[in-house]
Amino acid sequence: MFLKNKFILIFFIILSCQPVEILEPIKIDISNFEEISINVKEIEINKKYNSIFSENNIEDQIPNSPIDKIIEWHNVNIKKFGNENKLVINILDSSITKTEIKNTDAKKYQEKTIFKYELFYLIEYEIYDSSDYLKANTIVETSRSTTSQKYISLNESEIIINNLIFFAIKDYIKETKKQLSIYMSDYISI
Repeated sequence: MFLKNKFILIFFIILSCQPVEILEPIKIDISNFEEISINVKEIEINKKYNSIFSENNIEDQIPNSPIDKIIEWHNVNIKKFGNENKLVINILDSSITKTEIKNTDAKKYQEKTIFKYELFYLIEYEIYDSSDYLKANTIVETSRSTTSQKYISLNESEIIINNLIFFAIKDYIKETKKQLSIYMSDYISI
């Protein structure tokens, strides 16, 4: 009997020493996203959005903020060709919020409250000629949301936020290509 108990104890000790699988947060590699070529000589990016410091806004709490990633996408994936005109990109909104909401689909033993993450992009594109005359413009707006359990690890939270940013940028690129092909078709090559 003593040997059996000892064996069970050793088994649980060995089992508890097994490594815990920790998922790495998704790395957002901007260079893998689609490119857009625009017939302009120069590109100017204006960051007009200022984070709102509130209980729900979390831009200042995450290492990869949505505004940094969207600026990086514009710097890497908007290609210019031509020797006239200027593209002005005004980032008007790039907010991400985390709100506690009721879990309306909760079963008997599930959490009654969850977190909802929402990301919103609002960006304006303007093409000016050499005399600063506005030749074409459009506004691109996208949003995406997801939910998570209320009590999760910091690593799980980072994974959720990075996935949200990744898919929001994919949505944004799709909408940008659509809007540019409608309102700036004379200046783009997609």
